[in-house]
Amino acid sequence: MTEEFVRETLKKVLIEEFEVEEDEIVAGANFFEDLDMDSLDAIDLIVMMDKKLNIDLKAEDAQKIRTIDEFVALIMTRG
Repeated sequence: MTEEFVRETLKKVLIEEFEVEEDEIVAGANFFEDLDMDSLDAIDLIVMMDKKLNIDLKAEDAQKIRTIDEFVALIMTRG
């Protein structure tokens, strides 16, 4: 699994499931401040990405991520 694939998958999920505008999805975007997500959204996102990528993410991982880059880096360590 490549970083590019993870970023594209994350982008698709954010657009389709969380109605985030494509131009808001940039590397340093903060899920809570820039993308208007809350902690439940973060957990939902983790569950969705876990299923799509068949990796081992946990709900408590939501506490570790704030930006798209941090989330991609976390996924790359689990994939």
